[in-house]
Amino acid sequence: MSGRKLTWNILAGAVSLSFWLPSAALAKSEADFFKGKTVTYIIATAPGGGYDYYGRLVAEYMQKHLPGSTFVVRNMPGAGHIIGANYLYASKPDGLTIGTFNTGLIYNQLVGLDSMKADLTKMSWIGKASTDPRAVMVSATSPIRTFADLQASQQVIFSTSGVGSGGYAETKVLSEMLNLPIKLVTGYNGNDDQLAMRRGEVTGNINTRSSSEPFVKNGYGRFIAQIGGRETDVPQLSTFVTGDDAKAVVALIASQGEIARLTAGPPGIPPARLEVLRAAYKAAMEDKELQEKAARGGRPVEPLYGPEVEKLVKAALVQSAKTVATLKDALTEVEDPGSLKAVGPLIKIEEGKKITFNGADGKPLIMEVSGSRTKVTIGGQEAQRNQLKVGQNCEITYVAGAPEPKTVACQ
Repeated sequence: MSGRKLTWNILAGAVSLSFWLPSAALAKSEADFFKGKTVTYIIATAPGGGYDYYGRLVAEYMQKHLPGSTFVVRNMPGAGHIIGANYLYASKPDGLTIGTFNTGLIYNQLVGLDSMKADLTKMSWIGKASTDPRAVMVSATSPIRTFADLQASQQVIFSTSGVGSGGYAETKVLSEMLNLPIKLVTGYNGNDDQLAMRRGEVTGNINTRSSSEPFVKNGYGRFIAQIGGRETDVPQLSTFVTGDDAKAVVALIASQGEIARLTAGPPGIPPARLEVLRAAYKAAMEDKELQEKAARGGRPVEPLYGPEVEKLVKAALVQSAKTVATLKDALTEVEDPGSLKAVGPLIKIEEGKKITFNGADGKPLIMEVSGSRTKVTIGGQEAQRNQLKVGQNCEITYVAGAPEPKTVACQ
């Protein structure tokens, strides 16, 4: 090799090294940033259920693969994941607050729901843990055995967590478009809906298949249709659907199953720090121990990372005007999304007006029923507050922190 060529190679290597060293040093400094720090992982629903399961799994193994860090899980339920997602969106973009929420927020952004402050196109996307199709499930004690039976039924009660949730959006729009005899009741967080099915309070729901699978395998429920996914043991809802508008909405719902169990941070996390989080997330998802734990829990792990997830989310937010109008027609006639809804018995009544009941988060709540502002019904008929009795099963709508409920509807 000539001296000139050798000199050029040495110089080229030095130039290459000079470009590589700063980026490597930057990556190391960003990884070192997390040492001794606490990362708060927001789960936008109550403990129990699929989102809580995946969120805690992700937090546990990201901590393992981000040396020196401590991950703390914070459940933040309310308004169908909107409260948690809005909090996450508004958090300081230092990489120390990340979390998960329902893909149903895509529908809320499409229709421009006022309470939805988070802009999903601007989030710092870290990854998604699963591909998890939706399934229509009914209680095993129900006479409904097929989707055709559901279509032919009288009114049946389906449960969901809240107005902002994917379950609410999907159940509402499908019941409207397919003329299904479903009365939708909110306020069931975590696995409350399955407990309610066992008590006979509700007939069924539309939820992720992985969340419902153990319930079905234990003999408490049955699947009558599925939306998306590759399983062949349950009929695809698309086979029951006619009309271009309905098919487009079913296809949109099916696409949400491809980006299940998301993890994201607020907009503006420094790129190098975001890459550290993405690397820790990828290492967590590819950890054999995590995969084995998820398999034992019957939870699928089919991850995607960073830009791939961002691309899928943005694609889901590009829909035809007709599809958006269909969603809007079904979703904008609902009650104030800031409202919460609790379903269950009245635990205590004091002074003929102060009622104690379990709120939407499952914790006891005391409110004073107004004689003029609270709408009270019993068995579908208008009633007075002094007609309320301990033990009556009621559906109560209220705003968190308010002194009185908006409605009390008892059986």
